[in-house]
Amino acid sequence: MEIDRHKIKVNTFTAELDEPIDRSLRTLVTIEAEIYSVDYPDNQDGSFDQVYRAKLCGTTIVKQGDKKPILGKSKRSASQRLRMALYSLNPDEDFYQSQMDKLIANAEDVVEYLKNR
Repeated sequence: MEIDRHKIKVNTFTAELDEPIDRSLRTLVTIEAEIYSVDYPDNQDGSFDQVYRAKLCGTTIVKQGDKKPILGKSKRSASQRLRMALYSLNPDEDFYQSQMDKLIANAEDVVEYLKNR
């Protein structure tokens, strides 16, 4: 398969900021995202594009000129981020449920394991 272009498409997201943005300045927005799928649309010329689909999952950094960067956080809850992380490993709902059941049943061991990482 010949790939013509590599693209990333970020779903609509919202991040809460602690201060206003100066609309008169150019703005660089850096996001922490999770790739959840890859599509290969046909260009009808024998080539395909590779389109990565991403969702905001963590910190957003807003930089304007020489000003101090503004940090924003995703409005997603921790449980939503965990669901997306498990979904990226396997999109099957049964997989998600079985992994959550294991996490809940072994919460003490999971926390102890993560403390030591």
